Amino acid sequence: MKARFLPPRVGHYGNLVWRREEFVNKNAEISSSLKKLRSLGYWASAFPEGDGVTFSAPSFTADEDDRDILEDFRNCFDWIDIEQAQSHDSNTEIAELETDNRTLDCTIIIPLEKIYIQKTLTLGKYTYFCRKEFDQEPYERLSDLETEYVQFNCKLNYRDLLRLNRTIDHNDYVINKCLSLAEHALDIIRYSHSSFKNKAFTPNPAGQRDDGFYDVEIIPSESTHLKPLKLSGISKPLSVSNNWLGPQVDDLFYPGTHYLAAIYNEEITNEISSSVISSLRSCRQSFYSIGSESQFLNLLFTLDGLADPEKKWTGWKHRSYIAALICERSPNKFHSILEEFDRIYNDIRNKLVHEGRDFYQIPDDPDDVSETIYCYIKTLIQLIADKGFSNKSELKQYAMTLLKEQIYKDKCHEVVQRVSIVREKKPEHLSW
Repeated sequence: MKARFLPPRVGHYGNLVWRREEFVNKNAEISSSLKKLRSLGYWASAFPEGDGVTFSAPSFTADEDDRDILEDFRNCFDWIDIEQAQSHDSNTEIAELETDNRTLDCTIIIPLEKIYIQKTLTLGKYTYFCRKEFDQEPYERLSDLETEYVQFNCKLNYRDLLRLNRTIDHNDYVINKCLSLAEHALDIIRYSHSSFKNKAFTPNPAGQRDDGFYDVEIIPSESTHLKPLKLSGISKPLSVSNNWLGPQVDDLFYPGTHYLAAIYNEEITNEISSSVISSLRSCRQSFYSIGSESQFLNLLFTLDGLADPEKKWTGWKHRSYIAALICERSPNKFHSILEEFDRIYNDIRNKLVHEGRDFYQIPDDPDDVSETIYCYIKTLIQLIADKGFSNKSELKQYAMTLLKEQIYKDKCHEVVQRVSIVREKKPEHLSW
């Protein structure tokens, strides 16, 4: 067992710190060592959290060399390997003794801007607090924030918390980690309320203030000497802000939201739930993209990633597979989606990717076609939620079963024939 020795300084007690878990059953040994130390004239007391002792040297050793004090400690705590600390900060020294896998239960609070909530809402592990002026129980709020904020519980790495407020880079790392977790809560808001056709209904990224700073509050829930922390910094040098009002969120009754909440609460963990998380993160990035081309192409990439077609499924086979997944078992919807999705792929995507065109060179409105693909993604998520699919092979089986039905074969043949004639190409005969 190891401990770090921090000698007393002017205006500061000395500390002997260790990793709490290693000393849980060592109360008798600690008490015995403290008695020895006190017999030498030291004042010493164990930390109530169990991760060390604090002390002051006796008056007759006030000018004594730190090495002599360290030697006294080594003699009194002869059952511990005591090392000289390399800093004057106890948290830094405890962090060096801690393991990488220890976590601490914490409550995270992230302010929200460009969103309007009049009544506090809870979905899964997330609580979306309304503005304080509308809160009927303002005394229950853990934060002093006047604005909306999201609150949730999670586990944070203990060493990361101990090292806070030592360097800007480390603070930014912890801030960004908390922001990433909070963005899952906002992914649900964007999924239910945001639209590419009306971007004013998109909230600002989690924690982002108008001045470019990001704020995070961390409240440890377990027994620890760490006090609640408020962090603020420009952890992301580039950011996008909504210049309008944002969405008004009165409820979260939207198809699939409870499924998403269950995923983020880790009640559902499987291959396809991981893809759903990735797809919503990718949609989020499209909302805050400043380029129409990257916004649209990223959404197409997201749809393909979630649907996961076989690599050999190209052309009409690829288009019909996607259409089968998002047609909601309606032959007429399948017909219209297949034709529109192929047009988007052939006339927009291929021109952007293979011909180097920009959207100003294409007659389609970028936000309209982005919204179309976004709706496809949301419909696919709702299918996954309704059917309870856990792996992507189930998606493929569902689509192929549908595509083998005669009515879908006929609809597919009709679209392929007509479009191929217009394009003066030989029709492709599909077989599932």
